[in-house]
This record gives sequence, structure tokens and C-alpha cells, in this order.
Amino acid sequence: MSRSFNLVYEPFVPCVGLKSLPIEYGLQEVLINAHKVAEIRDESPLVTVALHRLLLAVLHRCYRGPKNPAERIAIWKDGAFDAKRIKGYLAERADRFDLFHDKQPFFQRAGFTTKEPSGINRLAQELSRGNNAALFDHTTDDPPPALTPARAARAVIAEQAFAVGGGKSDTGNTTHAPLVSGAVVVARGDTLFKTLWLNLTVYSSKDPVASLANDAPMWEQSTAEVHKDAVRPRGYLDYLTWQSRTLRLHPEEVNGQTVVRRVSYAQGRRLETPSGFFDPMIAFFRRDEKDAFKPVRFNEYRDLWRDSAALFQVSEQHQKYDRAPTCLHTLAASELRGILPRSARYRLSIFGLCTDKAKVNFWRHETLPLPLAYLDRPELVESVRHALQLAESVKDALRKAAWAAVSNRLAASAEMMPDSARVASVLDSFAPDRLYWSRLELPFRDLLVELAADDADVTRCTGRWYWNALQRSALSSFEQSIGRMDGARDLKAVNAGRGLLFSGLKKIRNDNRIPDQEKVGVA
Repeated sequence: MSRSFNLVYEPFVPCVGLKSLPIEYGLQEVLINAHKVAEIRDESPLVTVALHRLLLAVLHRCYRGPKNPAERIAIWKDGAFDAKRIKGYLAERADRFDLFHDKQPFFQRAGFTTKEPSGINRLAQELSRGNNAALFDHTTDDPPPALTPARAARAVIAEQAFAVGGGKSDTGNTTHAPLVSGAVVVARGDTLFKTLWLNLTVYSSKDPVASLANDAPMWEQSTAEVHKDAVRPRGYLDYLTWQSRTLRLHPEEVNGQTVVRRVSYAQGRRLETPSGFFDPMIAFFRRDEKDAFKPVRFNEYRDLWRDSAALFQVSEQHQKYDRAPTCLHTLAASELRGILPRSARYRLSIFGLCTDKAKVNFWRHETLPLPLAYLDRPELVESVRHALQLAESVKDALRKAAWAAVSNRLAASAEMMPDSARVASVLDSFAPDRLYWSRLELPFRDLLVELAADDADVTRCTGRWYWNALQRSALSSFEQSIGRMDGARDLKAVNAGRGLLFSGLKKIRNDNRIPDQEKVGVA
């Protein structure tokens, strides 16, 4: 039975309207109405970012660029994407966007099948399957869930971007898809049009990555080209639509409705990026100039905002250790200052997952403010870096004080100094540094905005960050963890740790010339 679900026209992109009402669009309508839509929002952050990348690839082809800043500015001044361009391009390529096409199914391989097709939940990271933990979902592999064509389409698009490697398949061992290893950054405006434009970088043979003359999205390539063993992208468009898995959905009819329960699933194109390649939507960092750059990514033991200085580092002369995503580099262009005043504030949405071999530990979406002043004032980024280093120094002082208290407590009980492993185990059960970090994210967001103000005094801002956030959090975290040990011996140990914390904080203030509370306006 012939089935069709054409993504050009069928609603499948979950959006929120300007009046906060949910609505779904097809590719054509979501782009034409982008200025009337607040945002794309799916229950899975992975789907959300994958849909943004798909729309960016479509826009680059519709505009055959933008080739230079002037063309990009012209799009902004229009206030909406060109409906004629979009309709014309998508009508010409519509057959390549059909999810169930017999010969060219979208993001799949026609005729592909495996001996035992997998449950469709294999495509959705938010659904439990195999060895993935059932955190908030209790889907079973057998029987698998039945997804609507719209949801199946979103799952296919997200899987090609976020498929986790480490297993075996009919076409070889599976490897990571492009976005598994880093946290993906999307600059956000108050409409979808502004969001897509902010990330629609100038496209040429060099930007945002080196691209060959035959670079093209997968729907402009032949089936043989899409699935051949070429491991290096032709360029940005090929990379945005990279086919990391060979898939084929198996739709069926249930109560008169088309649903998808099964999918043939295997390794697709293995990705090898050339030396010096940086994903344009990922920030990179290194601890030493001799080290290679690594992508900023989510870590279950470290909040992402603690590495956020890398997100804002667009100044070429200050990129020894941090590299902002290319989408932010382009926003720093002098040509854009007339249409993007530095007083404007946007947001950074950061999407990604944390993996352990072939297992997904969690997926996440975080948001930080994006004052544009950071893009052409490198000294602000250095101020952020200093503020983050201060936070690390205070954490070290807290940990040292807590360690001393626990060590003294155990020594008093056993009448001998305990080994470091025992101290570390007890200290981790109190987790004072976990309490400390949990209280700093909101104050840090405020600091980002405060530093970027035209009349900001960096010394006063940093001083308030220290007194109101860092010291206050360190002292309360110590008292609410180590300070709750009971008994006379414990009290002596706690007091010793408390004294060490006070002296450590004083040294940090002196070393960093932190002004007194009264001078920075702290009561």
C-alpha cells in the first residue's frame, strides 16, 4: 500500500505562537510564518536543535547564501523570509521530503531492511530502550510504541544528528553522529525568524566551514552519494544533513491511521572531520596552548555555565584557550552593528546529551542571557573568566576546609589519621561543593547581564559577585553539610574546618583585591 507524509506540507514541526499557543507546521509554512512564531519547542531538546539545523539547511539553499553580510542584512530588513523563494525551492524538491517515498524516503534509504527491525523507540533518546535508563518513561521494546508520522519524522531527524555509537549493526559498528560530543549552541531571538537569522551565517566556500563546490544537503544528492562511504563532509550543508544512520521506517495501518512501530536501523556514514574543523554551533576550549581544542559539553559532575566563558570568546587575539561558536562570531561583524545594537539582549540555548559509551545518561537544554556587548568587548569576556576563576578558588577553599573537618573527625574517632580514600568517601557523602555550585547559577546569570551594562563598574560587579554569591554560598554550604556533624569531637573538628574556611576566603579576597562590602554596595 502506497503511503505519503510529505514534510514540506504536512504539519510536524512543533511551535509556540506569539500568543503562547502550540501549533504544528510543515517546512514551508514554518519558514513563511517564522516571524509570527515565537519558537520551535519539542519535548525533547535533541529534536528541537535538530529541527533548527534542518531549517537552516533549507534556508541556505533557498537563498543560495547569504553570500556576504549585505545579503544577510537584506534578509533582516525584510522582517520575514521570502515566501516566493521558499515555495519555489520546496516545490522543486518536494518528492525528496516524503517520509514514506518508495524510492527516496526522507533521511532514509529505500529498500533497506534488517533481519529483525528495531522498535521505533530506538530512534527517540527520550524513550527508554535497550540499556537506556527508564528515567521518566516506561516504554518497552516489545511491543514498541506506535508513533504518528509527524513524531516519527522528528525522531528520524534527531537520530541522524544525535545517534550514539558503540554498538554493532548490519552495516558495521556504530559511531557517533555529529552532535553527540558537544553542547550545541543556538542564539535565540523573540521570534523564530530572528532565531534562524541569528544562526544563518554567511555561506561561502570558506564559511562557516570549508566547503567544496558540490556541497549540498542530502536531499540534493543521489541516493548512492548519500549512502556511500565518504567520511568527510563536502561542506557545511552536507554536514548539517549528515546521514549517520541507515534507516528505513516500516509504516502500518492501525484503526485507519498510519503509524510507525518498527524501523530497520544500521550504521550510516561514518564521520571524520578534517584537521582544524570546528562545528559552527559548538564552543571549544583547551586548558593549555599545547593541548588540542575540545568541545564544550554537558557533564553530570559539572554545570555547563562554569565553562561559559568559551561561549562568548569571539575575539581572534583572545582565542588561545576558548573558541565561541561560529554563529556568535558572525554576530560580532561590524556590518551588523547598525541593525543589532549592542544594548540588545538575546539568549543562548544550549542543547546536548551526556553519554557513557553507548548509553545516554541524560539530555538537557539550558539557557543563558546573550548581551551583544560581549561580542566586541573582549575585556568583558575576561571579566567573566575571572569571575568563574574566583568561583573555583572559593570552591577549593570550601573543599579544603571541609576535608580538614572530616579528617579531624575521623582521626578523633580512630585515634589515628585516616587514609585519604576514607576522608574523600565521607566528604562526598556531605557534598558541600555540590551545595555550593547549586546556588550560583542564577547569580551568575545576573552577573552576565550586569557586567554588560554601559555604566557597569567591573570591580564593583565582581565584588558583589564575591560577597553576595560566592562567600555567602560557601559559608552556608559548609554549615548545612559539615556543620551538622554532632558531638563534642565533631564540634572541635567543625570549628577547625570553619576557621580554615574563613582564612581561605580572606586569602582569596587579598590575592584578588576584592573591595570591602561597603565599597561595592553590599549590606
